[in-house]
Amino acid sequence: MNVMPFAKMNLSFLENAFWPVLALSLGWLVGLLLEKLLVGRLKFLASRTAWEGESIVIESVQGLMKWIGALFGLHLALFHWIVSVDVASWLQKGTMIAAILVATVFSARVAVGFVKLYTRSVEGVVPSMSIFHSLTKVSVYVIGILIGLQSVGISIAPILTALGVGGLATALALQPTFANLFSGIQILASGTINLGDFIKLDSLEEGVVQDINWRTTSLLNASNNLVLVPNSRMANAVVVNHHYPVRETNTTVSWTVTFGADLCRVEEIAAEVGLWVQQNTQGAVSTHVPVARFTHFTNEGIGFSVGLRASDYGTQFFLKHEFIKLLTQRFAHEGIEIPYPHRVMVQKDSRSAVA
Repeated sequence: MNVMPFAKMNLSFLENAFWPVLALSLGWLVGLLLEKLLVGRLKFLASRTAWEGESIVIESVQGLMKWIGALFGLHLALFHWIVSVDVASWLQKGTMIAAILVATVFSARVAVGFVKLYTRSVEGVVPSMSIFHSLTKVSVYVIGILIGLQSVGISIAPILTALGVGGLATALALQPTFANLFSGIQILASGTINLGDFIKLDSLEEGVVQDINWRTTSLLNASNNLVLVPNSRMANAVVVNHHYPVRETNTTVSWTVTFGADLCRVEEIAAEVGLWVQQNTQGAVSTHVPVARFTHFTNEGIGFSVGLRASDYGTQFFLKHEFIKLLTQRFAHEGIEIPYPHRVMVQKDSRSAVA
């Protein structure tokens, strides 16, 4: 039996491996060059079109062109690399898995991009709720893994069966996680809580909705701190949404004047000041016409209220600030007295008359 010396076999292997390595390197460089030259130009052209789908596809290719070029070069080189059948089979399977992985990454990026595009085009749907993006990405990756396993001859039927059997145990073990996940989907499906809404829970947490992911709802409160509320708690809580169904909100300013004040004049002045504030204050609804209504008697005088309308929940505070400041000045100018709280002390004479 003629046995090839080890040094000769090693040299032969290196000679045969030269072309695949060269082809892989050249493919990588060509892909990198195409990415530098074409992707930037295509992104510029896509930015000038009305449809955003072109930009999504082009941005999804970013960073993958060099891998595509490397895999294409390696695939061509395998036809010229003289190796055993077993080695060639494993290399082809590895190349196939790598190609499917690249295609899966590209598909996941495109799918997430089009989900964002669709949700932006639908009124009332939140464009950046990461729960949608996570579900889309996970679904695409699961499909890609199953296709990759099937393509290399691994049957996925036993895997699916094992997942089905183990699904019940997994669901029981991850019950809180799944509760938060499906609660988040339920919140989004209802369409009553959207990105940017100012909400207040019955447990006193409040803030602007920043995101709803697979586990929590993120609220940015007035202190500029992030409050994370579990989705299952959000789904079962009593929630006041100050931005739904409309963002405009009514706010009331209560006031008191003395018993001797001219009520007709008070009503007229309050309405005039309220109208000026509505038409000249940023964040106010200029078409709203405020009115003053006397509501009750107090120990100091007669109480009344003026209804104002702000374009947003957060702007109502500045609106009330301007109204109180201007109405105080106007009442002072008109001589209308604002009563101050006071208490009258009556002291009985302790001396009693002696008959």
